[in-house]
Amino acid sequence: MHLAQLAPANRVLVLGAGPIGLAAVFWARRLGASRVAVMATSRRRETFAMELGATSFLAPEEDAVAAAVDDLGGPPDVVIEAAGVPGAIERAMQIVKPTGTVVVLGWCSVPDTPCVPAIYLTKKIRLQFSMTYRVADFHHVIDTLEADGAPLRAMVSETVSLDELPPVFESQRGSTPQCKVMIDRWA
Repeated sequence: MHLAQLAPANRVLVLGAGPIGLAAVFWARRLGASRVAVMATSRRRETFAMELGATSFLAPEEDAVAAAVDDLGGPPDVVIEAAGVPGAIERAMQIVKPTGTVVVLGWCSVPDTPCVPAIYLTKKIRLQFSMTYRVADFHHVIDTLEADGAPLRAMVSETVSLDELPPVFESQRGSTPQCKVMIDRWA
């Protein structure tokens, strides 16, 4: 989230409600975002998003883009793409305000939809990709978790032993209420 260069009171839209998107919600609020909307393909993780600091949650049954802009009080200053699906980066660039920032965290390993660069030249948006972390990021996360890690722990929907892992891992291929499954190697 440090790559987003959030300013105090920025409005943030997170595309995707998986563990990466939900963590982005937590950190956006911690770094001063005034409002954080989450747009997802279903409402399965709405409770997690709200517990982590989202101010609104939007799913496809709504006119999600218009609703996001309304809920945020205007176009988002920052859009976090955490869905990792074709078309998500294009959608993020369409939604972000002129001179806004799009940070890509989602892992999309197939060709994405083409875009028309002239549209985004006129908006003067900043497109930032992220893959790894700085050592300082790890220290900041550790300090934050020690001081108040309870909200992030809300994402952990189950802890399993290594013996229980194969069926749980297989269940992740479909629609599941799980969010973040942790493995207790000592159990």
